[in-house]
Amino acid sequence: MTRHPGQPDERMADELFLIAHDDYTGKALAAAAMVNSALAGALVAELLFDARITLVRSQVYVADDRAWQEPVTDRVLGEMVRRGDGHPVRSWLEFLASRAREHVGDRLVSAGAVRRTTTRSLNLRTTVRWPGLDPNRVARPRVRLGAVLERSEQPLDVRTATLAGLVQAAGLIRALIPTNRAAVASRIAAARRLLPPELGDLLNAVDSTVAAGTVTVRR
Repeated sequence: MTRHPGQPDERMADELFLIAHDDYTGKALAAAAMVNSALAGALVAELLFDARITLVRSQVYVADDRAWQEPVTDRVLGEMVRRGDGHPVRSWLEFLASRAREHVGDRLVSAGAVRRTTTRSLNLRTTVRWPGLDPNRVARPRVRLGAVLERSEQPLDVRTATLAGLVQAAGLIRALIPTNRAAVASRIAAARRLLPPELGDLLNAVDSTVAAGTVTVRR
């Protein structure tokens, strides 16, 4: 899978991160467990689009183990090389989810898009938020995706359909689209059915991971 002309320069996990956090306060716009699992899915999707890995029957195999000098990509791919081929993609999502927000947030801090703030409450609970520094950059993914999803006559390209599926899995449609959400959800579902099998399997695994995490939290 390759990036096509006209597609955004932002990495997919960075786009999802910016959509998932308020531009000014840096507060997450959906439940942390859902966002974290979707971000893990976005990191795996980046590797698929870059042809660094393949999925065969929902299992991960490394196709190109060269370092790219991009810390997040190299960290995730390095773990996959170290742990070996053939692990289910859902296992990788569960493994990556706990640190996905931190890794992607730090990448955006290094890029000058957001800053990291840490506060501690009276009960010593630490809260991390990611307010934007570049208003145009942090708003762009949300504006772009929202506009595309509301133009029902325009088909979604593969990359946009994948991002939309991740946004939906993270519970962010409500934050993205103020009205007509049922039609948007139907459009995303139709686009998902046309995705290559690898990406369809990845989004199904993200959905399963999110669902399992939601059940665990409710218990």
